[in-house]
Amino acid sequence: MGNWFGGSASGPRLKLSNGGSEVFLDVLALPACELAETSFERGFALLLCNSRIGLGNEGFDLDELPWSADWEGERAFLLRVIESAQAHFHWELLSYEPPYADRYLAEYAEVVRSYRPPAEAVGLPRMWDPDPVDAAFSRCPKHGLFLGDYTDCRLCF
Repeated sequence: MGNWFGGSASGPRLKLSNGGSEVFLDVLALPACELAETSFERGFALLLCNSRIGLGNEGFDLDELPWSADWEGERAFLLRVIESAQAHFHWELLSYEPPYADRYLAEYAEVVRSYRPPAEAVGLPRMWDPDPVDAAFSRCPKHGLFLGDYTDCRLCF
C-alpha cells in the first residue's frame, strides 16, 4: 500500500512504503518534540508521535493541518524540523540505520517549501484536537518523544 505526504492532493507529494513511512515519521518526531513550543508546533509533533497505525494510514497532506494567520511561521517550524532531521538529530537513539531517510527528507523539504495553504483553509480546525490532554505531551525518558494519545513512545512501541 504505502502513504502519501504532500502539500495538497493536486501538488507535489512524497510516496513512501509503510516501512519508509515509519522511518520518515521517526526521524521527524525526534526534532519536532524537541523544538515544539506553540500549540501548532506541539500539535504537529504529537501528530508525528501518534501516527503509527500502519497499513497505509499514516500519510497526510499539509492542507489538513490547522494553519493560522501565521502560517508562514508555522511552515518555517516544519522546515526547521526537517533541517534538524537532515542533520541526523538524535538518530543515535534509533534502533536501526535509516539509509533512505536523507532522500525522504530532501524530497519533503521541497514539498513544504513550495506549500501555501489555500486562503479558505487558514483558521480551520483540522487534523488534530486543538485541546489535547496534557498527558499526551509527557515525554519518553529514553527518546524524548511525546507519548501521545497511546501513552507510549513510538520508538519503544
